Amino acid sequence: MEKLLRFSDVLAWPCYQVARLTGILLLVLTAVILYDVIGRKFFATGSFKLQELEWHLHGAIAVLSFGYAYLKDAHVRIDIISSRISKRAKLCMELCAIFLFLLPFMSLLAWSGYEFAERSFLWSETSNGGVGLSNRWIIKSVIPLSALLTILGGLSVALRCLVAFKTPERLSNPFDRNS
Repeated sequence: MEKLLRFSDVLAWPCYQVARLTGILLLVLTAVILYDVIGRKFFATGSFKLQELEWHLHGAIAVLSFGYAYLKDAHVRIDIISSRISKRAKLCMELCAIFLFLLPFMSLLAWSGYEFAERSFLWSETSNGGVGLSNRWIIKSVIPLSALLTILGGLSVALRCLVAFKTPERLSNPFDRNS
């Protein structure tokens, strides 16, 4: 069981590292917004590129955090059913959700997102109208990357669920490695 928990930690590690990066990106986003707003308000400057950069950073921060959010059980859940069932049934439901929904959907998203970003790169796609940012493939490549991170987070939680299922006294909450 200890090997499964260690492997779970290995799978979760990229999610934690990217979460740190998104924390830094939040600071960058804040600086870009402040620069843009102050520039427009007091110096009559404005830029489509800055506004587009704000949207790109915001989108990247949101989707790159999916894997981390899943690891921390910080995603949206509907607890009407799960609040009335046993811990064992919750673990079983979590495993089923991971293998029936999360992994297939995120695999499809990673595969199609890769093609989406690759096509953008090969065509040297830029912003509509030519006044925004170039290299549109950079933001589009965040889609398959976020799907892969979510897959890693889901597999990490699945392994912890298996450990909790086999030895409930060792790990009462599969979303909390320290419990």
